Amino acid sequence: MKETSPAFVISAPSGSGKTTLISRLIAGDGRLEFSISATTRPRRPAESDGGSYYFLDEPDFLKMIEEGAFLEWARVHGNYYGTTKKEIDRIRAAGKIPIFDVDVQGAASLKGRLDRAVYIFIVPPSREALETRLRNRKTDSEEQIQIRLRNAIRELAEYAMYDYVVVNDDLDEAMDRLRSIITAELCRKEDAHHIITGILEEPRDNPAR
Repeated sequence: MKETSPAFVISAPSGSGKTTLISRLIAGDGRLEFSISATTRPRRPAESDGGSYYFLDEPDFLKMIEEGAFLEWARVHGNYYGTTKKEIDRIRAAGKIPIFDVDVQGAASLKGRLDRAVYIFIVPPSREALETRLRNRKTDSEEQIQIRLRNAIRELAEYAMYDYVVVNDDLDEAMDRLRSIITAELCRKEDAHHIITGILEEPRDNPAR
């Protein structure tokens, strides 16, 4: 994949189904690769270092900030999260298209720092649906649910920062919309330039007279 190919930055309030959508998207398209973030939050039982996140202690994370190792970073719910420049180099070197899973702060930080980035915002169909999904996860206390709801409303107000908004009312329909966005973006003229140029420069066996 050429260096000029786009990167896709996907954000969503908690409970919007973003993680499920991104997992399905990458599993079904070998051109895409997940950009693994670094974080200082504790590792959960089902997570692996270098798989779910790169888990760092806070002093190491802060040192990397000072060294300019991050493309973007933010402090969220008391923990640090960030995308290293090294991670993007890894994905590009493998000829893949990076998919970013970042919050609104991370997306704002990436603006202007990534060439040809496409920003996609996943949203729930209603506030009621969002609250129901958060409660059905059964992973948060009532206080945490209320915090996530308040944060979600603040994040939704930033929707204009994104190029596309996908409403996740039905998971399959939302997947179709995401795939359509990626297909359309990869059909832009910038991605066909090298192919067309090659055709135009090929010698003709029977040149027109």
